[in-house]
Order: sequence, then C-alpha cells, then structure tokens
Amino acid sequence: MGRNNGQREKVYTTLDAYQAGFLNLKGHLPKFFEQGEKIVFLFETNDAFYKDLADYQDGALVEASRFAVAVKNLKTQIHSLRMNKGKSYVERKEKGE
Repeated sequence: MGRNNGQREKVYTTLDAYQAGFLNLKGHLPKFFEQGEKIVFLFETNDAFYKDLADYQDGALVEASRFAVAVKNLKTQIHSLRMNKGKSYVERKEKGE
C-alpha cells in the first residue's frame, strides 16, 4: 500500500503467505478474508509494521524453524477457513466461535 497525500494506509493486504508469516513473527497478527477463491491476509498498520515490512523486503534474517512454523500456522488457518463453508475467519472470531 502506498501513501495518500502523505498519509499511510491504515490496513495492508497481501496474498503472500511468506510475507504474512514474517510479519506474524514480528507480532503483527493478520485477519483473513475471502476474495473470490483466494484468502487475503489483512494487517492493521503502524510505524512498526512498515519498518518490519521494509525489513522483510530488504531480506531480514529470522530463525528458519520459527518462520516455517509461522507459515504453516497461517496455511492451517486458511484451510480451516475454507472448511467452514463460507463463514469468514473474522466473522467467526467476532461471534466467539
């Protein structure tokens, strides 16, 4: 996401599970939503988020096993979302399911 009149966007979306896994390792918890047949990761942003995103894009190093687990966990959540027949992960969380 870019800037709008000098302002940063309040949310950032990506389809990239590896980018989302890295951001999750850094403490940025994604929400999920369906867009057609794809699941999109949505992050609320702040200055720390944009720093971590830049670090990822610049090739930051993290522990391989922790990164792998983070990506696998996101993929498990996507699979669970698809198995819940149209109920979005966000809707289930808001309803306490």
